[in-house]
Amino acid sequence: MSSLPLRIAICGLGSAGRSRERACSEVEGMKLAALVSRRPGVGTQSFDEVLNDAAIDAVAVSTENTDHASRVRQALNAGKHVLCDYPLALGGNEARTLFALAKEKNLVLHVEHIALLSEEHQKLKQEIAAAGALQHGEYLFQGGWNEKLADPSYSGPYPFLAVSRLLQVADLFGAFQVGSSQMENFPEGFRLHLHLTFPEGGTLGFTEERRIGLPRKRSLLARCRNGNVTLKTGTMTGGLFAKDLAWFRDRVILGKSCYYDEEKMIGVLEMLEDI
Repeated sequence: MSSLPLRIAICGLGSAGRSRERACSEVEGMKLAALVSRRPGVGTQSFDEVLNDAAIDAVAVSTENTDHASRVRQALNAGKHVLCDYPLALGGNEARTLFALAKEKNLVLHVEHIALLSEEHQKLKQEIAAAGALQHGEYLFQGGWNEKLADPSYSGPYPFLAVSRLLQVADLFGAFQVGSSQMENFPEGFRLHLHLTFPEGGTLGFTEERRIGLPRKRSLLARCRNGNVTLKTGTMTGGLFAKDLAWFRDRVILGKSCYYDEEKMIGVLEMLEDI
């Protein structure tokens, strides 16, 4: 069992990695031990040095999507607890293998999904619980597009960019199956449309659209047994990386469970793998 302060190395210093770096100074009991970056003069240690440093308890993986699973596996095999940005892997089987490895090593593998910690999501979850079982709904997410997202060697297959929104759907309404899917690729982005079905008979049309210059927004209309629930917004409250880091700390130190159902997350990865 690790003790406080929990010494963590951050691997990858893009926007998420920098947010984690700031969060380390905001969360009691966390100590930033090292930074790993491919950019010259930015990192303090190499990834191999971090893995071989017995004083480092944990590794945060904030690299490109296609790199996550490999880094997580190396860190677990080196005896480090791991906090990983989503997606953990580009497929359900690989995700299950990594969770099994963490269990075998008696280590925490925590996959970030900070949107689930937002006040907006928690309020929406309460409203949907009160409204009863979903009958039919429509979910739309729109966002921008850039060269990194357009490069599958960086971001992975395009449908995996929707993993966060699909886990939000599963967290709100429960596990689902994909009745049909349609993927449209454009020079300036893509549109993914899924027809989702739920065990109690409800359905939901899910659309994720990415285009250059498209403003970020999210909308939901859910017709439920006891009434309708709607959401139209493009913002989330701040401090979510700090909340997530504090949760990771408590999982390592106190044995706290994850703030979402990890089986649902793996199910989303399995579903995306088949699109």
